[in-house]
Amino acid sequence: MTAPNDALRLASERLGARRGRHYWRALEELADDAQFRNQLSAALPQLATMAPLDRRGFLKLLGASLALAGLGGCSGPPPEKIVPWVRRPAAQSDAVRFYASALCCGGEVTGVLVETHDGRPTKIEGNPQHPASLGATGRLPQAQVLELWDPDRSSHPLHGDEPSTLGAFADALAQWRAQWGTRGDGLRILSGALHSPTLRAQRRELLARFPAAQWHVHEPAGDAQTLAGAQLAFGRRCRARYDVAAADVLLALDADLFDAMPGHLAHARAFAARRRPDRAGQGAGMNRLYAIEPTPTVTGSVADHRWPLSSAQIAAVAGQLADAFGVAGAPSLPADTGAPLPVAALHAVVDDLMRHRGRSLVVVGETQPPAVHALVHAINQALGNVGHTVDYIDPHGDADARAMPDLPALVEAMQAGQVSHLLVLESNPAYTAPADVPFAAALERVPHTVHLGLYRDETARACQWHLPAAHALEAWSDARAFDGTASVVQPVLTPLYDGWSAHELVARVIGEGPQDGHDIVRGYWAGESGGRALASDEAWERALREGVIEGTRASALNVKASVSALSPNEWRATDSDALELELLLRPDPTIWDGRYANNGWLQELPKPPTQLTWSNAALISPQLAAYHGYANGDVARLRSGERELEVPVWITPGQAAHSITLHLGHGRQYAGRVGDGIGIDAYRLRTAQRPWRAGALTMAPTGARQELAATQAHFTMEGRDLVRSATLDEFASDPAFAQAATPPTLYPPQPQGQYAWGMTIDLNSCIGCKGCTIACQAENNIPVVGEAEVRRGREMHWIRVDRYYAGSPDAPSTHHQPVPCMHCEHAPCEVVCPVGATVHDEEGLNVQVYNRCVGTRFCSNNCPYKVRRFNFLQYSDLSEPTLAAQRNPDVTVRNRGVMEKCTYCIQRIETAHIAADRESRAIADGEVVTACQAACPTQAITFGNLLDGDSEVSRAKASPLNYDLLEEYNTRPRTSYLAQVRNPHPDLRRDGEETS
Repeated sequence: MTAPNDALRLASERLGARRGRHYWRALEELADDAQFRNQLSAALPQLATMAPLDRRGFLKLLGASLALAGLGGCSGPPPEKIVPWVRRPAAQSDAVRFYASALCCGGEVTGVLVETHDGRPTKIEGNPQHPASLGATGRLPQAQVLELWDPDRSSHPLHGDEPSTLGAFADALAQWRAQWGTRGDGLRILSGALHSPTLRAQRRELLARFPAAQWHVHEPAGDAQTLAGAQLAFGRRCRARYDVAAADVLLALDADLFDAMPGHLAHARAFAARRRPDRAGQGAGMNRLYAIEPTPTVTGSVADHRWPLSSAQIAAVAGQLADAFGVAGAPSLPADTGAPLPVAALHAVVDDLMRHRGRSLVVVGETQPPAVHALVHAINQALGNVGHTVDYIDPHGDADARAMPDLPALVEAMQAGQVSHLLVLESNPAYTAPADVPFAAALERVPHTVHLGLYRDETARACQWHLPAAHALEAWSDARAFDGTASVVQPVLTPLYDGWSAHELVARVIGEGPQDGHDIVRGYWAGESGGRALASDEAWERALREGVIEGTRASALNVKASVSALSPNEWRATDSDALELELLLRPDPTIWDGRYANNGWLQELPKPPTQLTWSNAALISPQLAAYHGYANGDVARLRSGERELEVPVWITPGQAAHSITLHLGHGRQYAGRVGDGIGIDAYRLRTAQRPWRAGALTMAPTGARQELAATQAHFTMEGRDLVRSATLDEFASDPAFAQAATPPTLYPPQPQGQYAWGMTIDLNSCIGCKGCTIACQAENNIPVVGEAEVRRGREMHWIRVDRYYAGSPDAPSTHHQPVPCMHCEHAPCEVVCPVGATVHDEEGLNVQVYNRCVGTRFCSNNCPYKVRRFNFLQYSDLSEPTLAAQRNPDVTVRNRGVMEKCTYCIQRIETAHIAADRESRAIADGEVVTACQAACPTQAITFGNLLDGDSEVSRAKASPLNYDLLEEYNTRPRTSYLAQVRNPHPDLRRDGEETS
């Protein structure tokens, strides 16, 4: 006789991988299975004799198993062997493991370390051995752990709107393969850009197996124009690889080198390493950066000189530079060509680049036309930079994509009835297709359609079959970074839901039968296609352990640029180009092309540089706003050709006068409960031929208004001496310019005890990327509050990055300042707390005792730094089991009604204490790394023991650039700042700027 508990266990096993909110749907499916009800009734005779087990009774019986199954929602390790990171920090407990892997986010591959607690991935860190991360992480990789546990992910296959199984789909696929025959007539595959060498090999194999089939590539924010520009210049596709550390002078032409381009984390690290004059003999070797761009970027914000020009004028500047440097084969510009850049600025830039031949670098962004890319290649060649600050590499297998048709070709074939079977791999073209490419309408004419993806998004709902995709943290794969270095993507847990990876689906389409991703990926690297790089078990495990495959960095190509075939009209800016309004479309800084729209962390993260959250807006210049009388939030009607869109405006200092920027990725209909209906769908104004710019734009007010959620006005400290900045010459003459007179105090000059924790933040290195903010959120279980709460000033981030402007609003300089809790020695918050909830510990940390706090908010009112957050509502979702699995178990999950703030990651400090005490030693310098410090790509944050005179933080505080924020209040903060030093050209220095 089967016991009732055993029967419940059997029923739970029948639920398979159904997790979270999908359990009730799975229970109902089982309840409708009469055969299974009868089997269960037979196994429980004592229940069967009481009453027939009808559908309602079955649901009631399995209600207990629902709770038990929810507790098991964190899955387990993969069946294949996974290898933990070899350099596991000594301070971590045995329950914590790091696994090296790689993530493709925002079109870039980043090496990461996945932190797991008892097998649950909870945090992403950078892999210090990977060339694209060097130990840091950006905004998008940090948010991948939340995407993994997202309860809105697809949990099971769907055939139409009905639940199905992978077995049923496999049966349908077998029938289709019989219809394709040997040629694959009518078969089309659509995917995004392929960063996986194994998947590229599978693509070649599929097209060889079915020669009549075609594989189309659609990447909404890809690098098609960059590759096309290389084709123009070199006669072949290749990619530029930059050595920013070797460049004394850099010029960015509409290029966000430090935030949106492949390799941006490494480039930002290399740039910042040469921006520390106090460590290099008063500025010896300090580089200089010029930026010319139509809309403010992270890179432009840290430039020594920045000029806002329209996108159309960037091409004319490139033509002027080519003339000045005598680019071989470049035709002379027409005599009537205007000079968009001021004459003094042009002469200074040309002189600086010429004086640093071989040690300079000119970079152009993807959004510029191919002809401008070709011209910049020729400029770098004329300056002798090739082989020094830039070289060129094969595009890692994308050379065979030259013949791959794009999305418009696929839509044309669909409309002509030439497509009988379409497989869409982890792409959402029903949403991201340009407005003049009617993908969704053409899809209705295809008899058999399949979508593989994490979510049942717009494309999934338009397809007949939807298959859940395994997340990158659940599936085996591989990926190549910007410099060619390859990594094995190893999972850290078995798939939470019933899905496949792209490798597994393509293998079945080819006809190789059921294969798991592990065997597919390892087979590639052990075979001839992968150069047998990982043929042995030892090499395979080393690649998993280190996170990189040795010897895979790409070799430089021997290519020579020629632009003799180009016409000057291809980069000439006419008078009408310079005066007409232009619409610029850009990937969103946080949700990219829309694929991360359901990620609450990214939606609530303030976007650099606007500080907007939870929406997009038309960024306009102060001049344009003054001319038309616009205020922030006014709704304007944008019209380009026959297409129009109503969108709120946001006045952005530093925006080019006639450029209007609108970010992609918003306006989703089927993103999930977080991302549905947020913002404006900018794809409705995009065209296939001009994906990044639309000219002849008209703009008219509608009279409507929309309140936007921006954070810059929250917790302000303006009107005080906050950001201190000087030029390199001023620093040389007065190294201590940032330091003011220290107020008198009764506190001892040095803290007492064994440990005194402190932090410095280098404003000369900070680029305002917000990586620290989202890393802190992931580490400390900080909830999102939603758009309405942000508008009320109630965001919960424990570290904010303030942004200040100096100079003219039309062309200001920008300054960033991260502000966490200062951990003051003389803390104003402590003396006003009536219940002693905010106190000092013996190591100088200002700690918050949650179970004492009664929510008076006196401490927040008394904090001059405005770094304390009160959770007015129950922001933490405690009902979703998958979200509970994501949270860091070392950090308390707060209920409503208490004050929160930065703790210097006290959980990491205590873990280091335990490890040091166990080994009877002191905590070593660098053993405690805060979450914000670990994520920072420029190493702007330093943390450690102030009582250790040799510690990095002690040396940083000894710098003449070190100063305390609001030191006149005599709070004695443990967090201090290193002042900013910029390196302007002597002929272009601007004086008399005031921060505002």
